Amino acid sequence: MKKIITLCLFVFGLTLATTTANAQQKFSAEINNAAQAKTAEIGRLVKAYEPTQELMFVAYQEFYSKSETLNNSFEVGTSEYNTFSKKINERLSLQLKEILNDEQYTKFLELSN
Repeated sequence: MKKIITLCLFVFGLTLATTTANAQQKFSAEINNAAQAKTAEIGRLVKAYEPTQELMFVAYQEFYSKSETLNNSFEVGTSEYNTFSKKINERLSLQLKEILNDEQYTKFLELSN
């Protein structure tokens, strides 16, 4: 009887672990591809090393994910859309300012304007 209960608990735990692992893959292939392309482009232009580019990739993943959610939630041109779009862009800029050194960030600002 103890073995059956232990086996049931083990299977239940395994099911939870699988569900958690699947939930962690939250970004679509399109978002990952867009983030990878933008990271490669900006990383090459600002001459960022691999560890810096990995952090940039995460920032761009979040940016494209939030942008996709924004586009699905609000009509383009509405005040809510503009407010949230501005916040998303500010967040990306703030993250990149933390990731890049001063020279790289200045170059990024020149490229983005």
